[in-house]
Amino acid sequence: MQKSEPTRETAGFTLVELIFVMALLTIVVALSAPSLSRSMRQRNLNEEATRFLAATEYARDEAVSQGVPMTVWIDPAARRFGVEPKTGYDGSKTRDREFAVNPDVQFEIGIGVTKGGVIAAAEFAPDGSLASSSLDSVRLVDRFNAALTVARTSDGWSYEIVKEAK
Repeated sequence: MQKSEPTRETAGFTLVELIFVMALLTIVVALSAPSLSRSMRQRNLNEEATRFLAATEYARDEAVSQGVPMTVWIDPAARRFGVEPKTGYDGSKTRDREFAVNPDVQFEIGIGVTKGGVIAAAEFAPDGSLASSSLDSVRLVDRFNAALTVARTSDGWSYEIVKEAK
Protein backbone atom coordinates (compact mmCIF):
# COMPACT_ATOMS: atom_id res chain seq x y z
CA MET A 1 0.00 0.00 0.00
CA GLN A 2 1.32 3.31 -1.01
CA LYS A 3 1.39 6.22 1.40
CA SER A 4 -0.28 9.32 0.13
CA GLU A 5 1.34 12.64 0.70
CA PRO A 6 -0.29 14.80 3.34
CA THR A 7 -2.43 17.57 1.95
CA ARG A 8 -1.35 21.03 2.77
CA GLU A 9 -4.07 23.13 4.40
CA THR A 10 -3.33 26.74 5.11
CA ALA A 11 -5.11 28.83 7.66
CA GLY A 12 -5.60 32.53 7.08
CA PHE A 13 -6.93 34.90 4.47
CA THR A 14 -5.95 35.53 0.93
CA LEU A 15 -4.88 38.96 -0.18
CA VAL A 16 -8.14 39.42 -2.09
CA GLU A 17 -10.18 38.64 1.03
CA LEU A 18 -8.19 41.13 3.11
CA ILE A 19 -8.63 43.86 0.50
CA PHE A 20 -12.37 43.14 0.36
CA VAL A 21 -12.74 43.40 4.16
CA MET A 22 -10.71 46.64 4.27
CA ALA A 23 -12.92 48.13 1.54
CA LEU A 24 -16.05 47.21 3.53
CA LEU A 25 -14.63 48.78 6.70
CA THR A 26 -13.75 51.95 4.80
CA ILE A 27 -17.31 52.24 3.51
CA VAL A 28 -18.82 51.69 6.96
CA VAL A 29 -16.54 54.31 8.53
CA ALA A 30 -17.26 56.79 5.75
CA LEU A 31 -21.01 56.39 6.25
CA SER A 32 -20.91 56.63 10.05
CA ALA A 33 -18.40 59.48 10.44
CA PRO A 34 -20.88 62.36 9.92
CA SER A 35 -23.26 60.86 12.45
CA LEU A 36 -20.49 60.45 15.01
CA SER A 37 -19.33 64.02 14.41
CA ARG A 38 -22.83 65.42 15.07
CA SER A 39 -23.09 63.30 18.19
CA MET A 40 -19.84 64.68 19.61
CA ARG A 41 -20.84 68.27 18.83
CA GLN A 42 -24.25 67.83 20.47
CA ARG A 43 -22.62 66.29 23.54
CA ASN A 44 -20.78 69.55 24.40
CA LEU A 45 -23.99 71.56 24.13
CA ASN A 46 -25.99 69.06 26.20
CA GLU A 47 -23.27 68.93 28.83
CA GLU A 48 -23.18 72.72 29.29
CA ALA A 49 -26.99 73.02 29.41
CA THR A 50 -27.11 70.26 32.02
CA ARG A 51 -24.36 71.90 34.10
CA PHE A 52 -26.16 75.25 33.99
CA LEU A 53 -29.43 73.58 35.00
CA ALA A 54 -27.62 71.80 37.85
CA ALA A 55 -26.22 75.18 38.99
CA THR A 56 -29.76 76.57 39.26
CA GLU A 57 -30.84 73.59 41.37
CA TYR A 58 -27.74 73.95 43.53
CA ALA A 59 -28.55 77.64 44.05
CA ARG A 60 -32.08 76.77 45.16
CA ASP A 61 -30.78 74.12 47.60
CA GLU A 62 -28.19 76.50 49.05
CA ALA A 63 -30.73 79.32 49.42
CA VAL A 64 -32.96 77.05 51.48
CA SER A 65 -30.19 75.44 53.53
CA GLN A 66 -28.33 78.69 54.29
CA GLY A 67 -31.42 80.89 54.56
CA VAL A 68 -29.79 83.42 52.22
CA PRO A 69 -30.87 84.52 48.73
CA MET A 70 -28.59 82.89 46.12
CA THR A 71 -27.78 84.17 42.65
CA VAL A 72 -26.81 82.25 39.53
CA TRP A 73 -24.61 84.58 37.50
CA ILE A 74 -23.22 84.46 33.97
CA ASP A 75 -20.15 86.25 32.66
CA PRO A 76 -20.40 85.79 28.87
CA ALA A 77 -17.15 87.63 28.13
CA ALA A 78 -15.10 85.45 30.51
CA ARG A 79 -17.10 82.34 29.48
CA ARG A 80 -17.97 81.51 33.09
CA PHE A 81 -21.04 81.07 35.28
CA GLY A 82 -21.52 80.35 38.95
CA VAL A 83 -23.51 80.49 42.16
CA GLU A 84 -23.01 82.87 45.07
CA PRO A 85 -25.04 84.62 47.80
CA LYS A 86 -26.92 87.70 46.64
CA THR A 87 -24.89 90.88 47.04
CA GLY A 88 -25.34 92.28 50.55
CA TYR A 89 -26.00 88.90 52.20
CA ASP A 90 -23.55 86.79 54.15
CA GLY A 91 -23.59 83.25 52.92
CA SER A 92 -20.91 80.64 53.29
CA LYS A 93 -18.21 81.46 50.73
CA THR A 94 -17.08 77.84 50.78
CA ARG A 95 -20.37 76.94 49.07
CA ASP A 96 -19.84 79.33 46.12
CA ARG A 97 -19.35 77.60 42.78
CA GLU A 98 -17.82 78.78 39.52
CA PHE A 99 -17.68 76.95 36.20
CA ALA A 100 -15.85 77.52 32.91
CA VAL A 101 -17.94 77.11 29.77
CA ASN A 102 -16.77 74.76 27.03
CA PRO A 103 -14.96 76.77 24.32
CA ASP A 104 -17.43 75.50 21.69
CA VAL A 105 -20.47 76.85 23.58
CA GLN A 106 -21.60 80.39 24.36
CA PHE A 107 -24.51 81.99 26.17
CA GLU A 108 -27.05 84.08 24.27
CA ILE A 109 -28.95 86.23 26.72
CA GLY A 110 -31.57 88.82 25.90
CA ILE A 111 -32.05 91.40 28.61
CA GLY A 112 -30.69 90.84 32.10
CA VAL A 113 -29.53 92.76 35.14
CA THR A 114 -25.82 93.32 34.62
CA LYS A 115 -23.13 94.42 37.02
CA GLY A 116 -19.73 94.89 35.44
CA GLY A 117 -20.60 92.61 32.52
CA VAL A 118 -21.87 89.86 34.83
CA ILE A 119 -25.52 88.94 34.38
CA ALA A 120 -27.65 87.90 37.34
CA ALA A 121 -29.50 85.09 35.57
CA ALA A 122 -31.51 83.67 38.45
CA GLU A 123 -32.13 84.53 42.08
CA PHE A 124 -33.59 82.11 44.59
CA ALA A 125 -35.15 83.30 47.85
CA PRO A 126 -34.53 81.47 51.15
CA ASP A 127 -37.86 79.67 50.69
CA GLY A 128 -36.63 78.27 47.35
CA SER A 129 -38.84 80.45 45.16
CA LEU A 130 -37.49 82.05 42.02
CA ALA A 131 -37.44 85.86 42.04
CA SER A 132 -39.49 87.67 39.41
CA SER A 133 -36.32 89.49 38.27
CA SER A 134 -34.79 86.16 37.17
CA LEU A 135 -34.39 85.55 33.45
CA ASP A 136 -37.15 83.61 31.73
CA SER A 137 -34.63 81.74 29.61
CA VAL A 138 -30.97 81.38 28.75
CA ARG A 139 -30.00 80.12 25.31
CA LEU A 140 -26.82 78.13 24.77
CA VAL A 141 -25.41 77.97 21.24
CA ASP A 142 -22.46 75.96 19.98
CA ARG A 143 -20.08 76.97 17.19
CA PHE A 144 -22.18 74.98 14.69
CA ASN A 145 -25.30 77.04 15.59
CA ALA A 146 -27.06 74.18 17.34
CA ALA A 147 -28.93 75.55 20.37
CA LEU A 148 -30.61 74.52 23.60
CA THR A 149 -32.61 76.76 25.89
CA VAL A 150 -32.78 76.58 29.66
CA ALA A 151 -36.18 78.11 30.42
CA ARG A 152 -38.47 78.59 33.40
CA THR A 153 -40.88 75.77 34.01
CA SER A 154 -44.59 76.45 33.50
CA ASP A 155 -45.11 76.77 37.27
CA GLY A 156 -42.28 79.38 37.45
CA TRP A 157 -40.44 77.66 40.32
CA SER A 158 -37.42 76.30 38.48
CA TYR A 159 -35.81 75.77 35.09
CA GLU A 160 -35.78 73.01 32.49
CA ILE A 161 -33.92 72.25 29.26
CA VAL A 162 -36.01 72.92 26.17
CA LYS A 163 -34.85 71.54 22.83
CA GLU A 164 -35.42 73.92 19.98
CA ALA A 165 -37.17 72.88 16.77
CA LYS A 166 -34.83 72.54 13.81
